[in-house]
Amino acid sequence: MPPKLAVLIAAVFVLAAFRSDKEASQWPSDGLFWPTLWYVIVASRPIGVWLDIWGVPLPGGGGDATDGSAIDRYFFSVLTVIGVTILSRRRVDIGAIVRSNPVVTCLLLYMAISVVWSAYPFVSFKRLIKMIGSVVMALVIVTHPRRFDAALTVLKSCLFIHLPMSIIFTRYFRDLGVTFDWSGSSESWIGIATSKNTLGQVAMLGLICFSVVLRQNWSRKRFQFFPMAYLGMALYLLRGSSEAISMTSVSVAAFATIVLYRLQAYRSLPAQARPFVVAVFSAVVALILLIAAHSVFLFSADSILGNMVTMFGRDITLTDRTYIWSDCYAAVSNPLLGVGFGGFWIGRLVNIPWNANMTWVLGQAHSGYVETYLQLGLIGVLLLAMLVFTSFPKLLKELETSFDDGAIRITLFLTILFVNVTESVFPRGDHHLWLLFLVALIHVPVVGEVRKRVPLRRAPRIATARTHRAAEPRIVDASGLRLPGVAAPQH
Repeated sequence: MPPKLAVLIAAVFVLAAFRSDKEASQWPSDGLFWPTLWYVIVASRPIGVWLDIWGVPLPGGGGDATDGSAIDRYFFSVLTVIGVTILSRRRVDIGAIVRSNPVVTCLLLYMAISVVWSAYPFVSFKRLIKMIGSVVMALVIVTHPRRFDAALTVLKSCLFIHLPMSIIFTRYFRDLGVTFDWSGSSESWIGIATSKNTLGQVAMLGLICFSVVLRQNWSRKRFQFFPMAYLGMALYLLRGSSEAISMTSVSVAAFATIVLYRLQAYRSLPAQARPFVVAVFSAVVALILLIAAHSVFLFSADSILGNMVTMFGRDITLTDRTYIWSDCYAAVSNPLLGVGFGGFWIGRLVNIPWNANMTWVLGQAHSGYVETYLQLGLIGVLLLAMLVFTSFPKLLKELETSFDDGAIRITLFLTILFVNVTESVFPRGDHHLWLLFLVALIHVPVVGEVRKRVPLRRAPRIATARTHRAAEPRIVDASGLRLPGVAAPQH
């Protein structure tokens, strides 16, 4: 099949999927178009890369690693301003949200302060703006009156595009959708993502998302063609190339699927889900501590701990990750403060010695926890630990107030903690899983009460600056910004 015809067929299929989905087809009128656009880009490739692929001339290009991409900078800045405007029009009380999420606030403030001691403060400041943008996009989603549906719509809309187009790229645009190792003998699928692990993460999200959609539609007796088709695409991409299967992606997908399906088994008895969730959380924390100790002391392959480590990787070095971590630790001159947020991984200008002989440029520590230490030091690691341990009890309570919302948030929360053992999600504002992590843990207070069960067909009021004027909850207008030509919803 000619590549252009394949793209056309895929585009028609994507449009049909959008038309078949009631929630996704209404995204322009409720402000969700903008976080969806953000998510599509951070889950695939930067705008500048796409324009370069399409042959569009771009400004700059001087080769200075500190310059970055001007077009991407403008793109994310504009989306951030649009997000702030949506929050303003919804009259969201940011102060109430800040007070309900003190650790998130402290972590973000510390990131901003750490720019001061970065060796490249201008680069760090630009990356901080993108981090702020990711928080704004997360708030646009979580302040929607139907938070669960909003998060599912954003994720589903991205997957509608990402999964089929990644298959097209791996089969018909192999120079863009497939990479090879240094010998050129082993191929890896990357689709429209930037790496095989990122594509695996997107496929994993496809398993979670369309499993939830299938369950919803089954209970409503809706036709299942598109959810089943996309679930099959996710499984196909997760398998990847037979020559270089991403075991990290497979293990993450298996973990997320087990957690989600096990939680669904407790749907009629939410209280009984707590011991399972606590056990999984404890196991993930134990694994994090084990790998952290291994990154410092490097267990022998024949030791008991070494055998435990090899259960989660191909060898005792976890595919050379221990060498990367060792160089990252050596790069930190101030263990308490780190090098400053965004002050590392600046092309080859600021990188580790391990990267010197590579044909590609390393851009992460391959561990969110090592990454946090590298950029924010022990203070940052402590704040991240506080964020995890203070958010967990709140997520457990969600199982009793809104089981479906709580189940998907807990699944994302635990899965992203697990992903960070071997991939860097923390603290990267341009990573798609960081946005989902914020969506999972940010707590939005309900007006005038501790969060209670909300009656069907009525959305909880998000805390606003005018909450003292109303005694009864009312349905919130979540319209925010509307695209040209889209009429406002009728009340």
